[in-house]
Amino acid sequence: MTKESIRAARARWDKADVRDYDLEWASSGLSRSHYVVSVRNGRVRSIESIAADGRRHEVTSPEPKFYGVDGLFMIIADELAQLDGVAPFGKPKGTKAVLRFTPDPVLGYPRSYRRDVLGSPMALAIDVLRFTPSPSPTRVSPAPAPSS
Repeated sequence: MTKESIRAARARWDKADVRDYDLEWASSGLSRSHYVVSVRNGRVRSIESIAADGRRHEVTSPEPKFYGVDGLFMIIADELAQLDGVAPFGKPKGTKAVLRFTPDPVLGYPRSYRRDVLGSPMALAIDVLRFTPSPSPTRVSPAPAPSS
């Protein structure tokens, strides 16, 4: 994973201009999370957390943007930036970390992300389980002109 690979995926995502979608993603590692997110007109409108037993509850966040595709890109970019920090992932400088990122080949959104810090339990996995674009109410195609 490089800044360039993130930039290329982000460019595909921006070009696809998907503004309305439903997203289900999960993270595992030191903490486990599972979310269903609804995005409309480019803004996160609802976030549900799914518990291990399948129960759902609404999540209220002061920063809902972190739960949509844009948020996943921010998380991945922040993870990469940690490699240049004084103590990447809380470990001494020079600690080896392997970061892998798989973008969707057509739309560019992150399908998966993996962080493995060698010799440490600092692993993180993020997987997009479902991505469903929704028809945009703001982009309704005009009806065809009547034939005469």
